[in-house]
Parts: sequence; structure tokens; C-alpha cells
Amino acid sequence: MVKRKAPQENIPKNIFSEFYLTWKLSSPEFRKNAISTMSMMVLVFLGACFAIQTAIKIAPVAGFFKDNEIDVKESKLELKLEDYETDYFSMKVPEGWKVDTVGKKENSVIYAYNEDDRRYGIFIQLQSKPLMRTYDERNIYQRYANTDQEKYGIYSYAPVIRLGTVETFYGVFNSYTENIQSYLVEYADFHFPLIKEFKMTDVHNNITTLSPEAKDDTSLRATFKTTADATQFSEEVHGEGLFTGTVMSYSPSDVSGYYSVYGTAFVTTPEDELIALAPTLIKSLSSLNFKDKFVKEISKTKEWDKKAPNINTLYDEASDNLHRLWEERNQDYDIARQKWSDDHVEGERACLQDGSKCYRAFRGFNAGYRGTVFRAAEDADYLKPLSGEIKLKN
Repeated sequence: MVKRKAPQENIPKNIFSEFYLTWKLSSPEFRKNAISTMSMMVLVFLGACFAIQTAIKIAPVAGFFKDNEIDVKESKLELKLEDYETDYFSMKVPEGWKVDTVGKKENSVIYAYNEDDRRYGIFIQLQSKPLMRTYDERNIYQRYANTDQEKYGIYSYAPVIRLGTVETFYGVFNSYTENIQSYLVEYADFHFPLIKEFKMTDVHNNITTLSPEAKDDTSLRATFKTTADATQFSEEVHGEGLFTGTVMSYSPSDVSGYYSVYGTAFVTTPEDELIALAPTLIKSLSSLNFKDKFVKEISKTKEWDKKAPNINTLYDEASDNLHRLWEERNQDYDIARQKWSDDHVEGERACLQDGSKCYRAFRGFNAGYRGTVFRAAEDADYLKPLSGEIKLKN
């Protein structure tokens, strides 16, 4: 009887032979652990590749550089204020800005802005109305408007802000301005600021004369989208600002109720520039002073709440509340935003050794710098406005 040999697998005759045989004879548990280990090794390898790639991106300049090999360009973002005066008011506005006014008595508007980019602006309206409390109440006005369009038309299509908050008012600000432009002829050709996709990032309670009676009395920090010029058809750009107002609720006996916002005011800039310009813009708002004759005229109108302060006190309170909002803002948000802003333009921040000035440098600057003038920015340094930029000499 011929003895047959057991069939042999065709095992490769190379350095992997032992591994292959071990794998075939191993238990399922061993294979599971081995696969897990190999997966981890692959991840470590990919991580190392990413780190090398990042290092190359971070350090685009070969070698190191000292103070005599860099150029420092001073270009601090700032606004200078100048006096502006009319028969009704005076204030200090940023140099070169245009100032438009419109409206009658308690609905008067002051809008100061940079004509080249309207994201730089200061907006004021003594009283913003009407705003509807509910759709049912607006429907009542629509029925009345069928018989008296001149008196009730402006109420019949006013935007509804059911929550009655300052945030919801600014969320429908464009609808509010479009409505008053449709029914009040003096506003028809006025170019109001455009505020789209309004998103609140911080909020503080106000301290005002009307606070005890108010439905809502708050100041907000928010981002938004707008256009750099006065048209709605231009490319949208990002803005940021500080907004305030006091929402009052009224229920006149003849028809139905509505909201009115007293002390409407906001200051705005391009996004990420508010940190540099907010103090100056708030200072501009605080300089607003209405002439005595106009103050008395507003206080006597039947449309002005008898519990409301005179308009100079109203805007002293508004500027104080914006100042408080800014001073007590969430600083972690600013630090994160400024770091993102640097990274977005492939830069990083460096400061003088004493921290008195900070600059935006190219990515890799702090790793390659071997001088004595600058140091890498710390978190607190991101709360300071930039004083310029640092580049390598050609």
C-alpha cells in the first residue's frame, strides 16, 4: 500500500512565509487583535504624513531669520472723528463719512456711513414702528385698511415679531424698512442699511428709563450679511455690529395692538474689524446731542410715550448700554475669531516683547524668528487691534 502525503499548501518561499503560516494557524481572536493593531499603525503613519505636510505648509521659508531680514509695515485700523452739525443735532462722526437724515419727529433717522463700504456705519432711529405682535392682530388692521388705507395701511403689512424681542426686531429689519418705505412717502428713496441672516453672538440686558415697562430691553452683538453698496443686487459680504433698542407693547382701544422700538441704534463694521473700531463708533454715538428746540418738539408729540425720557437721555442710555455690552463681551469668542481670521489668510500673530503692539505675520514666522524684538502672541493679545503686518525682505 502506497502511503499518500498530506496535501501541502503552496507557501511562498520568502521573508513573509512565517507570518503567513502564523496567520493561517491563528485563532479568530488573534486575527481580530492583529487587524486592530495594523489599523492603528496605518493611522499613525497617516498622521505622521499629515504632520509633515503641515510642517511644510507652516514653514514656507527655508532656515531662520533675524530682525534685519524682516519688514514691519505700520497700518493700524482706526477712525478719526470730526464735528458734524445740523439745525436739529450735532455729533462727532468718522472723518470722510456721509450723513443722511430722513423722517419726521419721533420717526427721524440719522445714518452715517462710509460710501465706499456701507458695512462701516452708525444708524439711529428715535422710534421704530409699527411692528405687529401677532398675525391675528395684523389681520384686524388689514380689514380696517380696506376702509382707511391712509391711517391703517402701514400697520396692515408690518412684520410680525411674536417674541417681542430686540433680536427678532433686527431679524426682520429689512421687512420693517420696506414697509415704512411703502407707506410713508418721505422714506421712499432713502437707502436704509441691509441686514440679512442676522445671528446674535452675545446679549446683555439694558439699563434704561423704560426698562420696567419694556417687553424687552437688550443690547446685542451679532454677525450678518449685507452688500458693500446701497443696492440689494451686489455681492453679499459679511458684517458685524452692536445693536440696541427697547421694545414697548401698546394696545390702543380703537383697533388692535402693536410693538414700537425706542432708541433704535447700531454700529457696524466688516466682520473681524469690530474689535478695532467698536470703541470709536460707540464714542461717536455717545457724542450725539439734539438741539433743545427739537427735544421739546419730540417730547410734546402724542406719539411719544409719556414715560419715555427725552431723546438726549434716550441716546445717552443707548451708548452706555453698547459700551457696557462691549466691555463685558465674551472675550473667548473674540480670541477664537481672531485666530480663525489669521489662519484664513495663512498668517499668524506676533507682538512686541512688551505687548504694546501686535502684527499679522506670515505663517511660520514665530517658528523661524531668531530676533529680539517680537514674541509669539498669547491669548490676551488677540483682544488687541492689529498695528500692521510683518513680511520678509525681498
